[in-house]
Amino acid sequence: MASLPLRLENARRLLKMRSLSTSAPEAALSEAKEVAQAARDNNDLQLLAEAVSLQSLANLALQRVSEAQELVQQTLGAARSAGHDVAQLILLAAASSAALAADDRARARMMADEGLSMLKRLGTSFERSHREVQLQLLIAKGNAQLSDQNLEGAAAAACEALTISRHGQDEEGQGEALHLICLLHIFFGRSAAQQAVKQHFPGTAPLSTLESSNEAAQLFRRLENQEGEAMALLSIASCRLAQPGAQPGALEAQGAAQRARQLFQALRHRRGRLRSLELLQQAMTETMMALEATEEEVNLFAAEGDVAGQVDALRLLADFYINARMYGEARSALRKALNLLAESGAIEKEVQTLLLLSHVEELLGSPTAALKVAQQALTLSKRTAESAASAVSARRAVSRLLVQSGQAPEAPNRRAAMEALRDLTEAVRKRDATSFQSTMKALENLSGYEESDVKAALIVEDDADQSGLTRFLKQQGQLVSTTGGSTLMTALSHALLYLSFRLGGLGYGPRFRRCYAYGVQGQDEDEMHAVAYLRHLSSQEEWQKNMEIQPPMLDSMQHSLNAVTMT
Repeated sequence: MASLPLRLENARRLLKMRSLSTSAPEAALSEAKEVAQAARDNNDLQLLAEAVSLQSLANLALQRVSEAQELVQQTLGAARSAGHDVAQLILLAAASSAALAADDRARARMMADEGLSMLKRLGTSFERSHREVQLQLLIAKGNAQLSDQNLEGAAAAACEALTISRHGQDEEGQGEALHLICLLHIFFGRSAAQQAVKQHFPGTAPLSTLESSNEAAQLFRRLENQEGEAMALLSIASCRLAQPGAQPGALEAQGAAQRARQLFQALRHRRGRLRSLELLQQAMTETMMALEATEEEVNLFAAEGDVAGQVDALRLLADFYINARMYGEARSALRKALNLLAESGAIEKEVQTLLLLSHVEELLGSPTAALKVAQQALTLSKRTAESAASAVSARRAVSRLLVQSGQAPEAPNRRAAMEALRDLTEAVRKRDATSFQSTMKALENLSGYEESDVKAALIVEDDADQSGLTRFLKQQGQLVSTTGGSTLMTALSHALLYLSFRLGGLGYGPRFRRCYAYGVQGQDEDEMHAVAYLRHLSSQEEWQKNMEIQPPMLDSMQHSLNAVTMT
């Protein structure tokens, strides 16, 4: 008969095969149970802890969460009574994973933190000799932080785990740490994840370059970790798309994203499939191919009975149609998504979908319909505290649309906007640039005010130093953001842009204020440029319809150049 450690290793191998064989978790559980019983008979608490930890993982794979928790807690109690440090550490990592599976995130964090604190108390030499246990505790903590949407905490734990496993040349440990970093990319987006990882990892951050992404994919392939390999392929696709010289990179990105999508489909991994689809849309140069891929994913989610996946795919389809200026098709996709959401209870997602539909109605030249949909979103957002962020967006959308329709006094953000305008006047009087910038940013986020309200707040007629006032206002032409990121767009206040023209002697009427400008910060902090777009009016006066071009659009093109020089 094989030795107990070898049998335990066999159980681990069986558990890794669960994606290929439905019977593997049961076989692993049976083997681990026998090893655990033999360890009890021999009073080998460390082996018992390892066997119970594996039993717990097998139970979690079989969706037996309560059994996993109960078994780990019983054995952890015995290890504490016996004062066996290593057994306690192993079981604390297992307890954290089981608590997370039960959606008890607070307990999951507490168990992992208790184990890591215990390691520190036991001293550096103990910590060094038990790196594998430390690694498992860090991975458990990182997963708990990830479930709590704590990007910084999860990145710190994952990076420390990766550093430890690389130092010990532990490939499996590296795979687990890289897997967690890949999940950060999936959950928080590539740019935010890279920023967080860069702060905690010395040297070249993992998945930040094409080379490191390829290395990760090869490691996952050796470890037979299909989910990890698929996520690394997405990183390869992103790196290829970011390379100069679009065509070769786009084709390679398309191949990597397509392979990732196939792996995610086999794993029924919703987030991965959706992220693969986003990259495929960017990589595919032929519109019909991208459209077919998106529609195929919508149909696959429908066949699987995955309503949430179907809704997300329909929203991606709507985004695709919007980018292609096929607004009617976008409206149809969003209405299908709303029909699916009606009975789901996913209020946050329903509010977001309604707001996107409102935007599409506006693009279609239907401001009344856009306002009605935005008001539905606002009403719905009030039903639960979980929609707080969407409620802010809904209030802003309704306020903006009411202002555009000449009903500014009815805007839900009207009172807050008027208070902010009073603060703006005070900032102008005091020549307080910091207060001015923060108040203007708050105003842009609120809406609910008209251009005339801004002018009344900024042009302080009883100011004794009118030339100083003009100089101060010109100096405040750009809203500066201190937030980092790979692509950061900071709105240049529409009101301030046209106020600057007025201060220079050019007063434009509402129909000639078509320019909206942004400052853009690149990947490097010193890389700055700007972009502006022109908003087309949905209605034209009769004299404009008889012309080949609109004079307001021609004039606003010139305004764009002025705006770029101000950013």
